[in-house]
Amino acid sequence: MNRPPPPAISHVRRLSAAVLMAMLVWLPAAAHSAGFSLAGSDLRNDDTHTYLNARFDVALSREAEEALQSGVPLQLELQVRVTQPRRWWWDAELAEFSVRTELLYHALSRRYVVLNHETGERRTFFRRDAALNAWASVASRKVIAHEQLASGEHYELHLRARLDTDRLPHPLRTVALVSPEWRLVSEWYTWPLRG
Repeated sequence: MNRPPPPAISHVRRLSAAVLMAMLVWLPAAAHSAGFSLAGSDLRNDDTHTYLNARFDVALSREAEEALQSGVPLQLELQVRVTQPRRWWWDAELAEFSVRTELLYHALSRRYVVLNHETGERRTFFRRDAALNAWASVASRKVIAHEQLASGEHYELHLRARLDTDRLPHPLRTVALVSPEWRLVSEWYTWPLRG
């Protein structure tokens, strides 16, 4: 004779099934979360300056990808700061600047264009991954002059990447203000600098 399971066991089974379903829904979303993550970087010094090379991996959200494929230019801002940590006060900021690049897709020619607003350099790509690579990279960017750093002192270089939603066309900008799909930003990455 088959008896129904006791209420406690039935409750545990339902709870286990609910947890399993939540994990199955959450894991793919977490694995493919949109944003930027640092893929590689290095700092180089010459006699007068420190230079930065960095490349971010890019995972566009569904909305950002659809906008790009529809011809909407996407603006990336690489934010750089050099600070001097202080124990009893806010950190002193020695340098702050942004490197802005634009990514655009031309559906008719099936080409991606990456424009560096700082240098005016314009590059064309047939492959999406190569275009994203160029869009989210900075090479030999002058960060700070050595004369600004006191000898023997400790400093920090901070870097992050973010999609600049303020540069989107007006109708999309309004949507981007409230949609988490448009909040594409990396964490701050930090390196020590010596004076």
